[in-house]
Amino acid sequence: MSEKKLVIMRGLPWTGKSFTAKEVLEKADSEGRILSTDDYWYEINKPDKPDEYSFNHRLLGKAHGWNQQRSFRLIEEGFPLIIIDNTNTTYREFSVYVEYAVPQNYKVLVQEPTSDRWQEIVSLLANTRANKKELKSWAKTLEEGSKETHNVPAWAIEKMMWRWEPTEDIEFQIREIN
Repeated sequence: MSEKKLVIMRGLPWTGKSFTAKEVLEKADSEGRILSTDDYWYEINKPDKPDEYSFNHRLLGKAHGWNQQRSFRLIEEGFPLIIIDNTNTTYREFSVYVEYAVPQNYKVLVQEPTSDRWQEIVSLLANTRANKKELKSWAKTLEEGSKETHNVPAWAIEKMMWRWEPTEDIEFQIREIN
């Protein structure tokens, strides 16, 4: 039996998370599923308008709970590859997935986008205070780009930037659970 994997995607809006998640899935040697809380805004919130992204901040907790429950079902079934495609700026934001999967013998991997855009931004996130001006500029760029999909405002992207935890710190927290 092949190794079961839970892949945690993390990155800011419009940096290539979903594109990279699809690449990971295509390269996989086993059956896999990509699960995103964003699916809630298409499939559940307004099912009569499945092509419309119907975000509602008041329902965000419910949407995350919905995504967690469907991932738990796949983990219980022993599904070979599960990819969680959310922003996941801090370990706390996705720890529930990790803490559910690890006892069921899932290997947890953290994956960031592979885009050039992300590579530039993530290097700036290493020191948000010193790079505040450049990050504010990137937030505006990401806001513009995200109008194609989720229309995330620059102020919300900035909040994500300020709470960003480096992936090395995240991976350490995951190793502590194993």
